Amino acid sequence: MSTLPPRILLSGYYGAGNLGDDLLLTVLVRELRSIFPQAHFVIRDHGDTTGLIGLGSNIEFARIEQLPSDQRRSKLIRLVLYLWTFHRLLRGCRWLVFGGGTVFHQYGGLTNLILQWCISTLAKANGVAIAALGVGVADLHSGLARLLLRSIIAKSKLFLVRDEAALQQCTGTKAQLTNDLVFAWAPEFVHGPPRNAREPGSPVVALAIYPPAFLGPTGPTTMAALVNAIQQWRSAGTRVVFLVFQNTDRIRDDNQIFQDILAAIAATSGPPIEIRRPNADAHQIANALADIDVFTGMRYHGLVLAAMLGLPFVGLAHDDKITEICRRFQMPCINVSDLDGADLVSKVELVRGRVPDQAVLTSCVAAAQKNFQAFAECNR
Repeated sequence: MSTLPPRILLSGYYGAGNLGDDLLLTVLVRELRSIFPQAHFVIRDHGDTTGLIGLGSNIEFARIEQLPSDQRRSKLIRLVLYLWTFHRLLRGCRWLVFGGGTVFHQYGGLTNLILQWCISTLAKANGVAIAALGVGVADLHSGLARLLLRSIIAKSKLFLVRDEAALQQCTGTKAQLTNDLVFAWAPEFVHGPPRNAREPGSPVVALAIYPPAFLGPTGPTTMAALVNAIQQWRSAGTRVVFLVFQNTDRIRDDNQIFQDILAAIAATSGPPIEIRRPNADAHQIANALADIDVFTGMRYHGLVLAAMLGLPFVGLAHDDKITEICRRFQMPCINVSDLDGADLVSKVELVRGRVPDQAVLTSCVAAAQKNFQAFAECNR
């Protein structure tokens, strides 16, 4: 094996203004750097790196995800440029690493899986080893989608998934179960700033939302249910904190949904609502959640962070990953299509004061670390 510092291409939804994906990249770089201290990381990103801090040196943002959105060119030209750029980036790389997140899905059709298959095929053609670490796999509805996934797994030297729901999509393959990469970040919080003491009788509820959940035929009822719950909390003196996980001007993000909610409750009275926008920094996040009693919402990594910080949570499920983490920690979960304001308020009150099972958390942390232990074994 070459003694030169390795080039590693990291592939995920990085640099898209999403806190969860930025957390994945932060953990990924830190852990891989412990295996390859001199590694040069080439990052497949969407161009928004404002939320990425402290990644250190030897980082190259490829900005490759801007190519498909260039409307000045035809779709065919964009695809050719996109794949050619990937080909150039892969040359000289030792590894292509799919690093966490729901990388493999069929949302809106087969485009995502076809592109991931093309990228994997280019990697193999360039002699680049492939690893998937702690990835999610959404429910695949077609035979072709499952065939594409199986082909990607077959090309991979290591294919590790974050939960049972993802593993079920990989039945009959060499895929193995680990856990989400962000759980490997837990020690950062153990040594971080202490959580503030809460005042009895004045609870604080943190809410995280997922904008697509407010689209479609059930969108208005989901919005109405959340507005109703917030009104009930405020009338009871409960403070509500909005946590922004998607912060970008490229799509309808969390900020815009939160503004819609604020407009809907403008005529009601109660404690003021604070909006917090933490970056992928352990101290920032710990401080943002320091006064929170219960976390509720639609963001998977919000629930992961709550578990790591010892916060009870209520999941609002729009995806299997939300259901899965709530099941694992035995916390309540409500499907967003069935969301009812009074039910949400009741479930938040039910878990208030409950601490996530530390034995479960310890097992999640150990399983997350297995991603990097297995990757290190592949490089010995």
